[in-house]
Amino acid sequence: MAADAPFLKVCGLTRVADMRGAEAAGARFCGLIVEIARSPRALTREQAALLARGCRARPVPVVEGMPPDEIAALAQATRAYAVQLHGGDADYVHAVAQTLGAAAEVWRPVGLPEKAADRETAIAEALAEIGAALEAGATAIVLDTRTAAGTGGSGRTCDWEAAAEIVRRRDCPVILAGGLTPENLGDALAATGAAGLDLSSALERAPGRKCPLRLRDLARAWAAIAGR
Repeated sequence: MAADAPFLKVCGLTRVADMRGAEAAGARFCGLIVEIARSPRALTREQAALLARGCRARPVPVVEGMPPDEIAALAQATRAYAVQLHGGDADYVHAVAQTLGAAAEVWRPVGLPEKAADRETAIAEALAEIGAALEAGATAIVLDTRTAAGTGGSGRTCDWEAAAEIVRRRDCPVILAGGLTPENLGDALAATGAAGLDLSSALERAPGRKCPLRLRDLARAWAAIAGR
C-alpha cells in the first residue's frame, strides 16, 4: 500500500445500495465480513463474492481463523485488494501471507484498550504484536478497540494517545478503527496521524444495514477532510 493521503474504509457492508453509498462518501475500501459467526454483519462466501463483483472500491474480506487455502480462494472470488485477518498467531499470519503471495495484502488487527491504565505497557505490547505480524508478512495494521469480548465490533474508541505513539514508532500503514463516526473523523486523524480510518456501526440503522443519512453525513465530513 503506497503512502499518500489518508483513506477511508467502510466495513460490515451487506447490500449493494450501502456499498454504493459508501463509495459515494469517499470509501477507498469496502469491508465484507465473511463467515464470522459472532458478527451480525457476516456474509457467506457466496454472498461476499456476489457483492464484491459490483464493488467499485477495493474489496477487503474480513475473516477469522479461516484456513489459508480457503482464504486464497475467497480472495480470488472477491478480487480482494487485501484480507483483514483476525485470529491465530504469527505462524498463521505467515501461512496466509505465503499462500496469498502477491494476490492480496494481509491486514492484521491489533487491539488497544479504550483507555490504557498503563499506556506505556499497552504500547509496548501492541508494538511487539505488530512487529511479529509484519515479520510474518502482514502489510498493514488495523488498530481497533480491545474489550472483554475481543478486538473490534464494540463501537468504542481505543486509546488515541497510544495509537498516535504506535503510528509514530512504526513505519507501516496503520488504520484506525473502533468508535469512529462522521463527527469525530477529523479529530481522530489529527490525534493519531493514522493512514486510514475504518467505520462501520456508526453508519448503521441496524446491524449490517447502513443508514443513507449517516452515509451522507460521512460524505460531508470526508469531503471537508479531503479539502484541507
